[in-house]
Order: sequence, then structure tokens, then C-alpha cells
Amino acid sequence: MILKIVNIPNKILRMKSKRIGFIDDSIRKLANDMIATTLDWDHDSEFGAALAAIQVGEPLKLTVVRNDFDDPKNREFTTLVNPEIVKASAEKVSDVEGCLSVPGIYGRVKRPLKIKVKAQDQDGLPIRLTLEGFPARVLQHEIDHMNGVIFLDHIADSTQLFNIDKNGSLMPVSEPKKDNINHAKQ
Repeated sequence: MILKIVNIPNKILRMKSKRIGFIDDSIRKLANDMIATTLDWDHDSEFGAALAAIQVGEPLKLTVVRNDFDDPKNREFTTLVNPEIVKASAEKVSDVEGCLSVPGIYGRVKRPLKIKVKAQDQDGLPIRLTLEGFPARVLQHEIDHMNGVIFLDHIADSTQLFNIDKNGSLMPVSEPKKDNINHAKQ
């Protein structure tokens, strides 16, 4: 089932998600619905890399992450229950991020280059991941969502905000959009 993606300035995006104590069929169904929702969102030259449960109005520590970020036709995802970063590199890298809950706005965010994550899969089995580069960025972004943090919170300078034009190029954000973003960050 396709779920409605919650957008800023909806206050639910500022909630801290609850740890999932027991993984049952309702959690597995939610994960499958989140995958369907992410795939449904895909359009033009953009595709959803991941989705946290809070983004569909469920304040639970659950995310689905695309397995292959280089091939948008690959429809396989990994479900992570209760993911947490257990180690992050001191080295940080700045790159552009977007968010399904912040439509049309992108921003340059500095994050650790490498992370180690522990989680559970949808059967409750432990998962340990060591991620670097874009996959590490994606998971940090999703874990931020579970803590009520939006990528815009990491951006102090509005010159680091962008839209994508019809050719897929980044363009500095226009003045009216900045007002909407500043309102949403409050």
C-alpha cells in the first residue's frame, strides 16, 4: 500500500521515534508499504534512497534503504529495525542531500565519511554494517529522522540550499522558498 509522505512543517517530523520491542507482521507490513511508497515517489532523474517510518507518520525506529544507489531500476531494499550508529569517523565530508519530506529543496551537509551501524532485520536478526561515502550519508540522514532532526538543521548558511532545474542541475534556492524553509526549521 502506498502511504502518504509527511512534509515539513508537520510537527511529527520533530518527534523522537520509539524503539521497536517486538517485530511482528505489522512492522513487516509497514516496512513493505514504506518500500512501495519510496518506489512510487521515484520520478524523472530522481529516486528515493531511503525512508524512515516517521516520514509516513509512524514514530518508530524503522527505515528502509535502497540496496543499489547507482541503479534506480533496482527495486531491492534492506529493512533496518532500531538502527544506531556505534562509531563514526572523525573525517567529515560535505555533500548535497535531499529528502522526500522536504520536496524540491537540497542542501550541502557535512557528515562523517564512515560509520558503523548496528540494527536488526525484519526477522529480528542482528545486522552490523560498516558504511562509507553515500551509503553512510543516507543512513545518517535516516537515523537523524528518528531523532527528530531534518537535514536542514545542519545547514546554517542559506547559500548552501538548492533547487534542481528541469535539466537536473543544482541552482541556488529562490527567495520565496528560503522563507518556507526558515519557517519549517522553527
